[in-house]
Amino acid sequence: MTDAPALETFVAVARLGSVQAAAVRLHRTQPSVSSRIAGLEARWRTRLFRRHARGMSLTPEGARLLPLAEAALSGIAELDRAAGLRLGAGDALGREVVPRALARLLGRGGRLAVRVLEAPAVRLLEALRAGEIDLALVAADAAGPPGAGLVTEPLLTSPIEALFPKGDAPGPRNADPAALAKRRLVALQPGSEFRRHLERAFAGRGLPFRPAVEVGNLSLVRRFVAAGLGVGLVPAVAFSARPSDVAVTSTRARGIPPIAYVHARRAGVPPSESAEQFLRLVRPEL
Repeated sequence: MTDAPALETFVAVARLGSVQAAAVRLHRTQPSVSSRIAGLEARWRTRLFRRHARGMSLTPEGARLLPLAEAALSGIAELDRAAGLRLGAGDALGREVVPRALARLLGRGGRLAVRVLEAPAVRLLEALRAGEIDLALVAADAAGPPGAGLVTEPLLTSPIEALFPKGDAPGPRNADPAALAKRRLVALQPGSEFRRHLERAFAGRGLPFRPAVEVGNLSLVRRFVAAGLGVGLVPAVAFSARPSDVAVTSTRARGIPPIAYVHARRAGVPPSESAEQFLRLVRPEL
């Protein structure tokens, strides 16, 4: 059975006239686009394109199949709009990355219904298994090993930022765990995967992680730092935009590994075309 991404690739190459242009449009690599075209030609047992030095042109058979492929994609898109996009994300990704990707997706003129569940990773994975959502964006360690009816794939990796009150010099030496362990720390309450990520990083250096102030979300971490209550650590992806009215300065934390995120779905349930498009729009955000 031919899948929607393969049809979309065929149409993009046909309309744009080159693998390179289609790769840019689809946010994919040129080899992956070429591979999908080769797969379609093998499945349909026909040549779809003539290769030229300056690009690609349709063969007569490719020209005959193009309107059928476009009609099939239109029908799939209508089904996706009717079903909607149901996804879940935690605090870090739900703050900026997910809204920007959704804005770009919906800005293409679609009428897609969207439901976003923001919750801790444990709740998101429960909702995914129960069929309440179709896609969960969670920290890789929270997803655990493959199995239990779920499939995970890498999404993005975020470095860690150290936040300092305005006027406090955020030099590299001040953003190392050894230096941070001596400061008043503002951190998320125990239980979040990001909190555990920091605890493991400090423990790996033989250092205690004992925040002076514990809050419920990353926005509060930043606000409490701005109020001068301590130094905070956050995933860089959570605050890619830096409002001028927030009285904090930041620098890349040293000695703390980046945190990896994955997207999870139910095994045997391929992502919808709208979910595929959403994921392609998320990845370039970093």
